[in-house]
Amino acid sequence: MTEPMGRLRNKEGKWVGSKEKMMKVGVIGVGVMGRNHARILSELKGVDLVGVCDIDTKTADEVASMYGTIPYYYPEELLDRNLDAVHVVVPTFLHHEIAKLAVDRGIHVLIEKPIADTVVRAQDIFRFAAKAGVTLMVGHIERFNPAVRKLKSMIREGNLGRLISVSTLRVAPYPKRIVDTGIIVDLGCHDIDIMSYLANSLVREVFCNASSTIHHLEDTASISLNFENGATGHIETSWLSKIKARKLFATFEQGFVLLDFMDQSLILYDDNSAREIDVVKAEPLREEIIEFLRCVREGDEPHIGGEASIHAVGVALAAVTSSEMHLPLRIHGKGAMDFTPELVQNGKSYN
Repeated sequence: MTEPMGRLRNKEGKWVGSKEKMMKVGVIGVGVMGRNHARILSELKGVDLVGVCDIDTKTADEVASMYGTIPYYYPEELLDRNLDAVHVVVPTFLHHEIAKLAVDRGIHVLIEKPIADTVVRAQDIFRFAAKAGVTLMVGHIERFNPAVRKLKSMIREGNLGRLISVSTLRVAPYPKRIVDTGIIVDLGCHDIDIMSYLANSLVREVFCNASSTIHHLEDTASISLNFENGATGHIETSWLSKIKARKLFATFEQGFVLLDFMDQSLILYDDNSAREIDVVKAEPLREEIIEFLRCVREGDEPHIGGEASIHAVGVALAAVTSSEMHLPLRIHGKGAMDFTPELVQNGKSYN
């Protein structure tokens, strides 16, 4: 591994960015999502957007021109510019390859969700990042939605009581740029992670019905989840919708909550009354990037690192298998590194 110049290791042996100098950051993959990463990085104080990279040279040139940086057309070219950190915003099947290139150079990595296209590759990314002592954060952007953060703080305060059930509706017209994955892994991952986060529990059983109408993979799915702590979850997601809607409904012992991801609004229903909870609105991606850079500078562990992201993609992939086999799957294992799904037929589990 190349030793990063101008940086030190903290007491845990992790590389930390210097607080005295500009943090040198790059973005690999500047399509629809990646150019937003570049935009935000170009606006943040203390950040030097060293360059952007895309195999589409026209796109790389355009984004670089927009944000006053240098275009690169091959990942290694940008990664060899003595970066402190890199944002990996390429198609999912390339995450493992690009993350490995970055980690081998001692570069901290923010990687868009899902962490990888298979559980094995996701575990591999987690393993080699930990071995290299670099920060690995996965871009589960809804964790940084102010409404979600507010709801999580309300749960921690204990006034809502136990979470009994949670359901989400996430629908939108099909984005034609998504070709390498179906809707379960692309969108379902958001809600699997948020439900696990709010429930503070792992998924232990998943059952899914899905269909394909306009996509070569599934474009509509209905996913049911059972959590280790007894809570239940249900996800409805589709690319056949003519509108975009992203909502969460949660039933607690002491109330019912309606959360709108898009409006960043939160309404608490209690004893036949409705009360809108104050939420300070912010751009979730900006909050995500700021948190990542803080973790790099201070050597902290991100609250959405490899473990939670492996669980989310593992459950999503188990949901895909469930829809194909028309059977539920049980999820075993104490953590992400021993994640083991098993088909359930006539009450019995099968590997």
